[in-house]
Parts: sequence; C-alpha cells; structure tokens
Amino acid sequence: MKYLVFAFLSLFMAACEAGDAFRTAGSGNLPFPVADERELIVLTADAPEGLISTAQARKYILRAQHALPRLDDTLVVFGIPTGTTIPEAISEIEDAVPGVTAGANHLYFLQGNAEAELDYAGAMIGWPKEGCVARTSFGMIDGGVTEDNPALVSGQIIQKAFGDGSNPRATKHGGRVAALLAGKGRLRGAPLYSANVIARGDAAGVVPILRGLDWLASNGVRVVNISMAGPRNKLMNRALSRAASNGMVLVAAVGNDGPNAPPRYPAAFPFVLGVTAVDRDGDVFRRAGRGAHVDVAAPGVDIRLPDADRLQIASGTSMAAPFVTAAIVADRSMARRPVEVIRKSLATTATDLGPAGRDTVFGAGLLRFPGC
Repeated sequence: MKYLVFAFLSLFMAACEAGDAFRTAGSGNLPFPVADERELIVLTADAPEGLISTAQARKYILRAQHALPRLDDTLVVFGIPTGTTIPEAISEIEDAVPGVTAGANHLYFLQGNAEAELDYAGAMIGWPKEGCVARTSFGMIDGGVTEDNPALVSGQIIQKAFGDGSNPRATKHGGRVAALLAGKGRLRGAPLYSANVIARGDAAGVVPILRGLDWLASNGVRVVNISMAGPRNKLMNRALSRAASNGMVLVAAVGNDGPNAPPRYPAAFPFVLGVTAVDRDGDVFRRAGRGAHVDVAAPGVDIRLPDADRLQIASGTSMAAPFVTAAIVADRSMARRPVEVIRKSLATTATDLGPAGRDTVFGAGLLRFPGC
C-alpha cells in the first residue's frame, strides 16, 4: 500500500514541480522555496562538456560544476536566461540533452523545535545507558558540529563543509543530532562522519546536500541520518536512489509541517526509512507529518541532550530519526542489510501504536531496540 500511495503522491508532486512551485520563500503562492529562482541544477552521467556547450548556446550561464564520482554523476549549476522560468528551463535542457536530470535547487529545512523536559527516550526504546558499539560506519547530513561539542566526548567526528557561500557554520541542530548519534551513552567505536551542508539560516540547497552525500559515500559510510525535509525533487531522487542502490541506508525525518501537509522528502522516497516522533506517552508529535511513507516512530518530544555548557531540551522529527539510525548501526542483524530487510525487521520488533497494524501516523509503531 505504501508504494501505491507513494506513486500517486509522486505524480502529484511531480506535477507541482513542473508548475509554478519554484519560488523563493515569501515570493508568493507555492510552499516550496528554492535557493535561487534564477538557477538550474543538472545531473549528467556523461562528461559535462557537451551539456555545458549545449546550455551555453541557449544563453545559460555556467556557475559551477562538481564531480560526484561515487554517485556516477557530475552536478552542473547554471544561471537561467532572462525570461525563462525554472519549469521551462527543465524541459528545455532535458529535451536538448537526453539522459540528464534537471531540477530546481529546492531548500531542505532542519526539522527540530526547541523546548520541554525529562529524560525518557533511552528507556522507552530499550537503549542501554552505556551505549553500544557501532557495527558499521555511520554519518549525517545536517548543520555543522563544533569540534569541542561536549556531546561528542565519547567519539571522534570527521567533518567536511559543503554549504553554499564562504561561511559554512556549526548549528545547534547539527550538535544535537550528533549528540544523539555519537554522544555519551550512544554509539562508540567508530567515527561519526558529518557532512555540514548549512551555510546560513536553517536550510540547505540541493547542491551541498548531494555533494555531502557523495563525500559520505566516498568514505564508505553505510548508514546516513538526514534530519531534514523539503519537497520532492528529481535531482534528490536520482542521487539518493543511486546511493541506496549502492548499499547506503538512508534514515530521514518525516518533517514538522503538520498532519495535513503533503509528504516531505527525502523521507517519502521508497528507498528511505521515514521516521516520526512521539512523546513519552506514545502520542505523536503534534506537528509531525503523516502518510504511507511513515515507517516507524521513535522518541522525539522533550528530548534532553547536552549543548555547549548546559542541558537543552528539543522536540521534532529531527530528534527521532537519530534513534532509528543508531539502532540500525548498533544491531548486528541489521547493520549491513538492505533497506527493505531493515524496514521489515523494524516492523517486526516495533510496539504497535494507534490503530491495530501499520498506519499513516506511527507507521509500524514504536522502535524497539533488541540490544547491542
């Protein structure tokens, strides 16, 4: 059922993508902001010179190109000619150069909200207080993490910045997600690979996300946490599906745009594990997304964690996703399995919540960790 619904929603979202949805935040009528409404992103598996020559002949301006060798693609950034919309540019370039994928530089927002109380999450899912040894390599695509973050005293962090502009920065959100993955009492015995994709605000464009993904793949990272959410995007679909087909397990927050919002991505892609958030009573986070793409629930409301020199409380589907990521990395039976096997395993051990059986609010139910 997940895939029938997903197929319908994908067609709907693709129609939106081809329409007037390409607006910057605050510029009008559609909900999906882009980094630059005069910019086109293209992925090509062939040498990029032919694409660049063809585009420049049509008055597109080459802004940047980035090799993504682990994804078997080159990412090329063009400025769009005056008077051409993004949907028109997508059609023009894809028609002129068969085999490429063109799209908007959509923004993907960090999915955390601050505030609340009480340390309950570990006990709720059966995570041991002393933490677990990582059984495979793991990483995250998020904001940056300060090297002296006290949450990371138990483990090493290997970090690279990909954010647009010259000032990729550390964020509270990145520090919190890192703490839930590799802080005290979490995963140990392997470094956390952190792709810092945030340069300003709380969002990242497609370009730094895909460059960060390629870097993680080049370092052999097996399981990746993505506590970010945004619209469906063909470029994201192409790159993330390729990473997944090469064995990478992607875990993503379903988003905090509310129960009536359309599915957010990458969690809604069928090759990604979508995670929602619940509170200590098993009630869903009031702003969590709903839909057939929700695979499993994890604690994500009023989560206590260290931040700089004091404890902080945070809520959101961003806080829930790292619990699922950590559970996969620490479990011998799941750590190196394909995503479909992991999805079934999580469903088999989950504690059912809400209506009997799988549902669009909690997915298979509350994550239960069988032990290290």
